[in-house]
Amino acid sequence: MKPAAPVIQNTKSRVSSIDGLRGFALLLVLITHFVGPFPGYTLLFTEEQLAALPMPDLDALLDRLNQLLFNDKARALFSFLFGLSFYFQLNKAERLGISFKKNFTRRLIILLVFGLLHAYLLWWGDILRWYFVAGIVLLFSYHLSPRVILLMGILCMFAIPIAENIAEPLMARSPERFISLAAARNGFLSDSYFEMLKANLLWDLNMSLNPWYRIPHTINILGFFFLGLWAGKTSIFKKVDEYGKHFMLGLVISFFVFLLGTYVYLYVPADITNHEVFSRLIRATGGRLNDVGLFVFYVCGFALLFHFTKVRYLLTAFIPIGQMTLTNYIMQSVAGIFLFHGIGLGLMTKVGPSVTMPVALVFFALQIGFSLLWLKYFTMGPLEWLWRALVAGKFQPLLKKKTEPIYS
Repeated sequence: MKPAAPVIQNTKSRVSSIDGLRGFALLLVLITHFVGPFPGYTLLFTEEQLAALPMPDLDALLDRLNQLLFNDKARALFSFLFGLSFYFQLNKAERLGISFKKNFTRRLIILLVFGLLHAYLLWWGDILRWYFVAGIVLLFSYHLSPRVILLMGILCMFAIPIAENIAEPLMARSPERFISLAAARNGFLSDSYFEMLKANLLWDLNMSLNPWYRIPHTINILGFFFLGLWAGKTSIFKKVDEYGKHFMLGLVISFFVFLLGTYVYLYVPADITNHEVFSRLIRATGGRLNDVGLFVFYVCGFALLFHFTKVRYLLTAFIPIGQMTLTNYIMQSVAGIFLFHGIGLGLMTKVGPSVTMPVALVFFALQIGFSLLWLKYFTMGPLEWLWRALVAGKFQPLLKKKTEPIYS
């Protein structure tokens, strides 16, 4: 039986704006990771290390901008695009008469293997494992109507995270800490790869075995999966010209939602009322309005700029890297380990966002150049090729025929 094409493929049926949006999402991921988790800012810094930074005020400003503009929005975009790609695979499988569940399950299992190798041989911040969990749920929900899927998406990405945020301090809990901040810092900065792996594993356990972190985190991912599936079922990205007014309306509304959420997040005090539950409700709602509002703004804005303006020619730079998302995602982790951990340059706790953000932008430019050059000669990225070969269970062609374009 012929298997369906993998999530990331290089065919003429792709919608270029989706590849571009995927590349843009990868930029947000890189900025988020290089500003916070990889250098350890500010969690793994001591007070003395923070004070020793040459531009602490600028670092604090850039960190705040990262929280408002990039952090969580990158995960939202990636999750949304995964759900959208899921629909494209489903649609193709139905056209070809392929057993979709069997092939997509195989694809998810291989993605899980990639995620486990990434998480435990490189970096604890891997998200692919949780895509596997959310993807299994999506597999048994795709037959639902677009309206029901949209409602489930709103519930998972908005209502449940707010409820969790309210309930968390009211529940007795004492999560075990497998490694302290000081021990994690020392492990990550060790010049021994095995000491780094030990700290990486224990730090991952701190996160993964804390239900108040991992369960809402995965439910939130699932919510954006549902939203992407809904977008696929309604074909909004294949009919941008037809839905142009809807995209514009979404752009305007989401911008004001983002401003409202940002105002609440920044200026409403944590103890706005004497009632803790109500205060947390207001703060949590503000945080979700900030995240979801800016996510919708990014999606609508990118689609409108790509389809209706001359800026499209600049946005096409995101397309090659968006066609090699898995390869470039792992490459970012390799670069982060080299730059910030002790087995590389050891810059963790030594530089702030004023240094790491420009470094992220330069590295992303290099990734665009690498992707463009690679796709000049090959049909897909190296890890995308490996993914497809493992799903198919046989060797897949990689070299590009001379008549094929660099990207569609």
